[in-house]
Amino acid sequence: MADVAKEHNVWLHVDAAYGGFFVLVDEIKRLYKGIERSDSFVVDPHKGLFLPYGSGMLLVRDGHKLFQANSLTRSDIMQDCKRGSQMEYSPCDLSFELTKHSRGLRMWLPLKLFGVRLFASALEEKLLLAKYFHHKISAMEGFVAVPAPVLSIVVFYYDAKDKEKTDQFNRELLKRIVDDGRIFISSVTVRGIYHLRICVLNFRTHRKHIDLCLEKIEENMTFLKNKFNC
Repeated sequence: MADVAKEHNVWLHVDAAYGGFFVLVDEIKRLYKGIERSDSFVVDPHKGLFLPYGSGMLLVRDGHKLFQANSLTRSDIMQDCKRGSQMEYSPCDLSFELTKHSRGLRMWLPLKLFGVRLFASALEEKLLLAKYFHHKISAMEGFVAVPAPVLSIVVFYYDAKDKEKTDQFNRELLKRIVDDGRIFISSVTVRGIYHLRICVLNFRTHRKHIDLCLEKIEENMTFLKNKFNC
């Protein structure tokens, strides 16, 4: 994609909001080869670094392009702001926000206090938990969980051998688990089939929580198999 973008002079943007910080995990660092060739990419510290919500980050190779796209060049509203220096731009000229929170401090302070390695270890744990869940759910009779997770998301469903019954079974399974109040999972439709979905990306999520999720799935599966006669 980078070669095509370069050949046709097209801006290459990478949306790494959810998965970008997994580049810190040595085991999968190779998957990010080529991201350095993008013109811009976005990552969300409130996802991959477990920081407070609203901590998003956009990195642009040529910062002056950001200035050109967002500065109020034909307005006298901000005429007193220093403009044009590539050494230090006014933040109001780099996005559509004129007034901003000091979001950078939310990221700088935890990294300064704890170091990058701690966050990398936490992300590695989430990858292992997703693999563990995938292994366990694949071993449960009737469940389909393919493909294996690349990052920390696993999609799966119970196959009731009938399309309508399969959808009803999994919708009710989701509702019963969420209504219990201890585990939150979501859904996604893949190739017309209603799937369940877990995303392991909270610093408080550990193996005991994955085991609880599996326990609730198995417990409700028994009830629903009798209800749907499957």
